[in-house]
Amino acid sequence: MNLQQRDEKHLWHPYTQHQTAAKPLGIVKGKDALLWDENGKEYIDAIASWWVNPYGHSNERLAQAAYKQLTQLEHVLFGGFTHQPAVELAEKLISILPKNQQKVFFSDNGSTAVEIGIKMALQYFFNKGEKRFTVIAFEDAFHGDTFAAMAASGISFFTEAFKEHLLKVVRIPLPKKGSDEAAKKLKEVIAEHHPAAFIFEALVQGASGMQIYEPEALDELIQIAQENGVITIADEVMTGFGRTGRSFASNYLTHKPDIMCLSKALTGGTIPLAVTTATQE
Repeated sequence: MNLQQRDEKHLWHPYTQHQTAAKPLGIVKGKDALLWDENGKEYIDAIASWWVNPYGHSNERLAQAAYKQLTQLEHVLFGGFTHQPAVELAEKLISILPKNQQKVFFSDNGSTAVEIGIKMALQYFFNKGEKRFTVIAFEDAFHGDTFAAMAASGISFFTEAFKEHLLKVVRIPLPKKGSDEAAKKLKEVIAEHHPAAFIFEALVQGASGMQIYEPEALDELIQIAQENGVITIADEVMTGFGRTGRSFASNYLTHKPDIMCLSKALTGGTIPLAVTTATQE
């Protein structure tokens, strides 16, 4: 049997209706921007495998670094222990992130990074004795498939079966040049719902069709949220690490987010890894 036939027996693929979808391509090799299937056919990986391989497949520098680390220490539990790679990575990330970011929480994928960011915001107010449960998000947003991330996402096809079990999320429109609709709606939502957090895909909404909006417009929304005590969460899982030209889309902003979510390009496709970063407060 070939890879497609063996795959069909046991594997369940994401975002796939298996009764109608075409059979998945059986990939056996990757190098730089290219992939090869089991029949030797060559493909250009034009979306960098969902944006996680900015440095190309089978990058030798990354492979050598991973091999070196695996022969020294592959893993130690992070509760009650620490280790040099974690400390060094946190230090390097803090050195290139917006200056208000000071704390790093590790997890394993972008959806979980968002989940953690939302939990941070909710628990921040819980610890202060405040009851704040509502999250603000953009229309047509996509933040992932775990429950809080799914709730914040506005693409309903994948969330319909779970909508009765999700967090309370109120949506505002994506800001448009020359329009103050988004800012007005944000002020209304804050006044009415006393929300805990405002989460956004920074400057680019990826899954809804690469909808791009201006840094100045996002700056205004962040300022409004922060002036009203609402925690701002930048989902930079897709935009982080140079996707918008600067290291992070938040680097275009004057008002920096309180929490940032990063994954995908973080390891150049070598292993699943994500971080949620936060201000000292």
